[in-house]
Amino acid sequence: MTSRAPVLRPLCQIPAARPLKGASRGTPRRHPWGSAAHIPVRRRPREAPFIGRAAGISRRLRRALVLTVGLLALPLVARADLYYVIVGGLGGEPKYQEAFDKEVQQLAAVARRTTGDARVAVLSGEHATKAAVEKLLGSERSKVKASDTFALILVGHGSFDGEQYKVNLPGPDIDGDELLKLLAAIPARSQLIVNTTSASGATLEKWAGNGRMLITATRSGFERNATHFAEHWAKALADGSADVDKNGVITAQEAFDYASREVADSFSKAGTLATEHPQLKGDGAARFVVARLQSAPLPSTPELAALDRQKTALEDKIADLRQRRESIAPDAYLNELQGLLVQLADVQGKIDEAQKAHKE
Repeated sequence: MTSRAPVLRPLCQIPAARPLKGASRGTPRRHPWGSAAHIPVRRRPREAPFIGRAAGISRRLRRALVLTVGLLALPLVARADLYYVIVGGLGGEPKYQEAFDKEVQQLAAVARRTTGDARVAVLSGEHATKAAVEKLLGSERSKVKASDTFALILVGHGSFDGEQYKVNLPGPDIDGDELLKLLAAIPARSQLIVNTTSASGATLEKWAGNGRMLITATRSGFERNATHFAEHWAKALADGSADVDKNGVITAQEAFDYASREVADSFSKAGTLATEHPQLKGDGAARFVVARLQSAPLPSTPELAALDRQKTALEDKIADLRQRRESIAPDAYLNELQGLLVQLADVQGKIDEAQKAHKE
């Protein structure tokens, strides 16, 4: 009787494979990979040198690293202040003036809910003169910081003569070049202009760029009919219809997408040719928060109020540092960022503990 060859064991000392289905236990099977020397050895993935328990990182620093990721993903308005200016122009006819005034009121209510009364300025009707608009926008220069965000909403009629765009105001109108000069003087590096007036598309080429996003109700200066965009933009911010991801905030991109669809649907339902085609130009609309559906809850104890102020101050410093990143040496930037994040992680931990103790 012929002796059976012994089953070879792999050199890496892994257990022998079970017999394949249908084979007798006494029958040796050749390993499907050939000889043991060719069997691949699975290795555990090497951990990143500075992340994880093996590196000995403290819980505090791990929290800071998580906060880094979170801060990079937050909308631009996460802790920098958002300043709103809303201008409602001249209606010309009672039905238009009534509609413009209503839209301005809705937008102002949303703005105040989102960023607070002190950072919302409104001009409407007979008060929205050229001189008043120039004075108001000029005053924003001393209030708004470079790390803040700024939004201007124009409601009303516009005009375009083939060369110059103007917003219709009581008395002399203000033209596009004059508005652009005023906007350029406002320090905020991130700006959003929502021009809902007729003929607003005439500003697309000049106003967008250099950190400024522009939304217009029309695609050119030659769409001169009274627009519906402001009505749907106001609704998008007011009732949460535009909050696609249901996170309690509405970005400029969400509001634009919603209002644009509503405008198109309104013409389709009426069976008429669309006389306005909203446009968006510039980067960052998906991160620019234009409305919050609920006001942020106030701290419920003096301790939480103090911690919240510390957190706000640290987040402002981080936002400012991120804005200055290009002017700082990489090592210095990372060292300063890490220090701020560790402090922020400490404060957040204290907030979590204080809130937990308060609930108990």
